[in-house]
This record gives sequence, C-alpha cells and structure tokens, in this order.
Amino acid sequence: MTDQYKTVRHEGRFELSDRGSRFIGLCRPIKTEEDALRLISDARVLYPEARHYVYAWRSNYLTKLQRFTDDGEPKGTAGRQVLDALVSQSIDRAAIVVVRYFGGVLLGTGGLTRAYSRSARGAVEAAIPIQFIRCESFLLETDYAVYHQLEGRLETAKFYLESPEYGARVRQIVGATSDQVDALTALIMDVSAGTALLRPEGERWIETRLEQEAADSDV
Repeated sequence: MTDQYKTVRHEGRFELSDRGSRFIGLCRPIKTEEDALRLISDARVLYPEARHYVYAWRSNYLTKLQRFTDDGEPKGTAGRQVLDALVSQSIDRAAIVVVRYFGGVLLGTGGLTRAYSRSARGAVEAAIPIQFIRCESFLLETDYAVYHQLEGRLETAKFYLESPEYGARVRQIVGATSDQVDALTALIMDVSAGTALLRPEGERWIETRLEQEAADSDV
C-alpha cells in the first residue's frame, strides 16, 4: 500500500469556446467507480442539450482502476486527452468529464485534441491538485510546562499537529510519517524527560502543500 497519493481538493470547472463549440470541463475527487459515474450523471443533468460527454477517471482506492471514453468523438481525439490531464500529474482518485456543445463547425482532429486537452487540464487546475501522505498518529498528554517547551519544537520539525485540548493537562494529537516516528518519539521523551504520555491512535492521511513544495524545489 502506498504512503502517499495525489488527488484534487474539490470540484473544479473550466470552460472554453472554439469556433462556436462550447467545452465545459468538470473535475471532482472520487474514491470509487460509483463516484465517477455520479459525476458523469450530474453533468448530463446540468448540461442536458450537450452533444458529447467525454470522461476519464482514475482511482487507486482499494483497486487501481482507470477508464476513459471518446463518447462519439473521432477515436483518439478526446478521451485519451482527458485521461492524460490526470496521468500527466500522477493524479489518482479523481474524475473528469468534458461536455461539448457542437457549434456547427467541424474542428478537425487537431482542434478537438487541443480543445479537450485544454478543457480537462483547466478543470484539474480549478479543482486544485493536492497530495496526501500517510502518518502514524498519537495522543500526546503533558503538563503545561512541558507543552510550552514542546510546542515550538514540534512545529519547527513539521510534525503533524491537531489543535490541543486544555484541561488539567494538555492533550493533543500528533503524528509523523513512518520514517519519522522514532524522531518524534525521541523528541517528546527528551524534552519531557520521559514524563509525557504517548498513545498510538492509528493512521491518518494528511494534506501536503504542493505549491510550497514546488517553490522550495526552485530555491
């Protein structure tokens, strides 16, 4: 099982026109095939007079699957381009449908290829690509003095932190990727001199910022 995957944050929409034809791209996060089929069904309801509903989807949830169709457009001009909008960014658990209203002018294979590609890629960007990584989470319980010493160091080390609960002691969910669990444990035990309580709370998927990662790689 993978420790990370990319998807999109929410449903995105992108539209363009080419010589009278109107292309509307919709991209949505999914998990299952049923989720993908629901997007296609929704597109047909929203745009009932469209000529074509070209779609593609990928999901590695439980089983790796992907599908696409040209939906009546010339073979190789539509569905593969929509799928490539996902594949080119290694995006899983997402579906795209590009709706076309025919404008009366034939676009040719090149025109169709460009229009479907642009519509699909625009929809993906509007849906905001994001990455999730798997982390091991723990319930951390400390007194206030230890918490104040730990707070800044945990943030600086970029460990996963949820909002703390304040009571007689401070309780907080913390986490780390599998290769950083030992470092997290060592830091907490070192700062607290072994007085902190750390109880496993299972796995969580946490979002990472692709934009920040890209910016860091350019430095």
